[in-house]
Amino acid sequence: MSLNKYFEELNEFANNNYHSFDGDFDSFDDEDFGFDDDYGYADGSAPSSAPTSQPYIINVQNTTASAINNVTILGAYSFIGTSAPAYGNTAGISISMGIANVTYTEFLYQSMNKPFSVGLTYTSSATANQVLETITVTQKDINGNITSKVLTPTIDPYQFQTDKIAFKFEYRIDGFTYLTISSILASATMKIYFYPSETVSVSRALAGRQAVQDYGRPPVVQGTKINIAAPKRRMGGGQRRLGR
Repeated sequence: MSLNKYFEELNEFANNNYHSFDGDFDSFDDEDFGFDDDYGYADGSAPSSAPTSQPYIINVQNTTASAINNVTILGAYSFIGTSAPAYGNTAGISISMGIANVTYTEFLYQSMNKPFSVGLTYTSSATANQVLETITVTQKDINGNITSKVLTPTIDPYQFQTDKIAFKFEYRIDGFTYLTISSILASATMKIYFYPSETVSVSRALAGRQAVQDYGRPPVVQGTKINIAAPKRRMGGGQRRLGR
């Protein structure tokens, strides 16, 4: 399945099946920001019972004829009270949700009250080179500790599309977390897909289920690599006898 076809089906599914995470999230360790270069189940080893997460989709649009640098999304504690659609950014930036009947303000509110871990991040844009802009993930705790990680986009030589990038990097999103896009190019729209790798809900435990819900990696890109290997010999067969 091509990525374009996948995202078309994904948008339709998300628009018809969007459900908020329920319950509370345990407090994060002040010194553990959750950065991890590996998705928990990136190798396909997720338990068979682990469902595939459905993404949160954010649209970031530049309505001007010039590139706008250092565009910030999320950061609910700082930006939830700012005016739409720029949400604290330079005029000309418009941020919205890519899911029907859900506003970006509602998403910011949920990120404050029901944080989650992101295991896979996808960016997509019809504008050439937009997906090659870096994204910096910044996190802070209540003690004032700040840490940042730059996600540098790299196009897999085996992928056919050049307008989509996958970041297999795990991080947590809460009210402090914000992402800075190095530049939104002139008249460009960038879609960002956040696939949760883990959510925690006390209400699940009250219902007799596990409070922690793990998710398997979404099979967005598969079967694009070709492995060439020599044919395997049958064990115990066709062996040459050593002379005596």
